[in-house]
Amino acid sequence: MSGRDGRFEAIYRQYFGRVYRFFRSFGVADGEAQDLAQETFTRIYEHFDQYRDGGWSYIETVGRHVLYNWVRAGKTAKRSGQIVEIDDPDIAFDPPAPEEPDFAEREQVQLRNARLARAMSELSAGQREALRLSMLGFKYKEIAQVLKITDDAVKSRLRDAKKHLRARLGEKS
Repeated sequence: MSGRDGRFEAIYRQYFGRVYRFFRSFGVADGEAQDLAQETFTRIYEHFDQYRDGGWSYIETVGRHVLYNWVRAGKTAKRSGQIVEIDDPDIAFDPPAPEEPDFAEREQVQLRNARLARAMSELSAGQREALRLSMLGFKYKEIAQVLKITDDAVKSRLRDAKKHLRARLGEKS
């Protein structure tokens, strides 16, 4: 876990209950209060580089903005809501899933990419360069010419690099 993630987790653990109670104090239902608290910490994480150990005042400000947006969205939904009969047969459809990945999926991709970058940084310079060229679509002979080594040396470097990455990333051969 990076230092940034560790700092964020400590702040999250320290203030989550307080943020939840903040929303409950405005009469927000239990489930909604949890969702709004999560939204507050999502925004803080997305803009964590702006967080300057402001403590509760910064977190409360973000929470207040989340609450304002939630109230506005509720009022807008009431104004523009479509009234339909409960037995309307045209309402029995499932909306399509969103095209883009959700926040959790984006975070998982970032974590996997960071793990891969760390594992690749542990490779020797020759292994890294051979792997980079291989990923760019170069053939063994072309990699050998660029690196000025034999085809067998290219194969060996690639084999060792892949073996190291599998071991570091926990994948089966």
